Amino acid sequence: MSSRPSRGAARLAAILDALPDALVLVNANGTVVNANTIALEAFETPGTALVGRGLLDLLPQFDSKLIPGSMRRPEHLDPQARTKPTRMIARRTDGTEFPVEVTSANLENGQQAYDGYGYSGDELLMLVVRDLTGTVDTEAELARSQRQTEMILRAAAEGVVGTDTDGRIVLVNPAAAQILGFRASDLGGRELHDLVLHSRPDGTPFPYDESPLADTLRSGRKHRVRGQVLYAKDGGKVPVDLTTAPVRDGDQLVGAVMTFTDRRPYDAVVEEKEAAEKRHAEELERVAEEHASELTALRQQHVTEVEELTERHAEELAANEERYAALGEREKDRFEALAARHEQLLTLLGRSLRGPLDELRRELAALAADDAGQLWPEANQVLHHLSAGYARITTLIDNVLGYQRLDAGSEDIARTKVMLDAVVAAGVDGAVELIGPGRVQFAVHAPPIEAEVDPRLLATALAHLVADVAGVDATGNTPVSAGGYLDNTVVVAAAQRGEVVRIEVRGPYAGGDTVHEPIVRGIVRAHGGVLQTHDVPGMSGSAYVLEVPIGGGAGAVAVQPVDESAALALVDPAAVDAAAVDAAGQTSGGGRRRARRATTDAFLDGDVQGGEGEAGPTADA
Repeated sequence: MSSRPSRGAARLAAILDALPDALVLVNANGTVVNANTIALEAFETPGTALVGRGLLDLLPQFDSKLIPGSMRRPEHLDPQARTKPTRMIARRTDGTEFPVEVTSANLENGQQAYDGYGYSGDELLMLVVRDLTGTVDTEAELARSQRQTEMILRAAAEGVVGTDTDGRIVLVNPAAAQILGFRASDLGGRELHDLVLHSRPDGTPFPYDESPLADTLRSGRKHRVRGQVLYAKDGGKVPVDLTTAPVRDGDQLVGAVMTFTDRRPYDAVVEEKEAAEKRHAEELERVAEEHASELTALRQQHVTEVEELTERHAEELAANEERYAALGEREKDRFEALAARHEQLLTLLGRSLRGPLDELRRELAALAADDAGQLWPEANQVLHHLSAGYARITTLIDNVLGYQRLDAGSEDIARTKVMLDAVVAAGVDGAVELIGPGRVQFAVHAPPIEAEVDPRLLATALAHLVADVAGVDATGNTPVSAGGYLDNTVVVAAAQRGEVVRIEVRGPYAGGDTVHEPIVRGIVRAHGGVLQTHDVPGMSGSAYVLEVPIGGGAGAVAVQPVDESAALALVDPAAVDAAAVDAAGQTSGGGRRRARRATTDAFLDGDVQGGEGEAGPTADA
């Protein structure tokens, strides 16, 4: 003890200090007068003292009537004033609180504790205080765990029944009682097997020794049984899925727990599903029958409609065949009539008209020769002009007949490897025959290019292109320009572009004559080439661009040496006029030829764009 009695015994003090609980002595004034070591450790904090403190400061919930000096002390109180352990909150000397359990008793000095006048001052109150800090936490945790277990058992949808080693019920949750139709209070202490497992599903007795519960209590093995039957309070059968498991306390088997799930909702769902599937199958069968009947009716209707459509189509085909046969006969008659007129026209041109024209030309040529010199110069000039006109008409008829034979397939092109400059020269000369000498000027550029073409037909095509852009009609007349002076130069230029030869023919007039252009397109198409028309910006008239494949030709070849006048003609147009043109302004071919201009080079070097074009094999003549 911290304060020993004046005549105290050391042994008694040592015993009190060894006590596991705090011991506190309180005098009649309610003041702590002594305490053992455990009490000092429990209540004192550094810098404070326990002895001298008021009891109610340390134990605010303590009953003050039990203090020896209390004037309200009950008369019927036990002389020793022993009290049962009471839980309350204690307060340390620094004010912190902790839970305790307090037991108190009075200590007397051997004299009467109370006399007629009240309390004698030698009485003390002894308190035994047990610190419950750890105990309260453990109890609270146990209580919380117990409450949680109870809530889990109450919330579980499965039935849970616990038994002791004799198979008597010691635990049951609400779900188990509800499934079996009992009240939970009615099941405690009753034998589980005899209550709900006494019979098999067929009603025959089910011995306890053969049940899974008995085997679990004997061997500690777990069992899971599907489709087990439990008997409810009213005797009804309850199908369940049942599980038994042992309950052990360490290694000792102390009981078993049986859990079971009511299969009746599941079986009801299964039955409902089977009924729904049956209804669905019946509905499917009914719909299938209806669909089959509707399909049969639709098929029959479709067959009828197909037969009607087939019959109607056959009638329409027969009517169309008759109509088309009549139309074919009419078209055949028209074609035969056109073919007869075409043949008549060709015969007229080739025989009836061609011969008399040749005869007239020869006679006019003979008259124009005037061997006797008897004609006037004006008459001689007229005769020459008429002879040239007949020659032009004869040439035009020959070219038209040649195109007709080529277009009809009675005559094919004869390809041969030739130099394109010779073909261009022949085309220019042929153009002079068509338009007459001295009517236009020429600017010709034809480099040496070897191509595999029909030279006669290609020269004929160039001649008609030149005649078309020159604007000279079949009578030999040239339209009068509204602006007065009009440059009558015709440009003929050739160049190689890859595997094709491009020839440009450009003149002062738009062209498009119904005689010249079809002949050219037919010849170009027979060569597998293209003929395009273009409007040249900034210049009058139009331009034709003719493209034909080189074929087996070698293309551009090395330039052969030429004489000075020929070289001069390719460079300087003024030199051509001064050196190569005679006083009459005519060359040996009957027309004036100039070197190519800068616009010709630009046109040949650029890509062909715009205008109207025709692919040879597919275009219409």
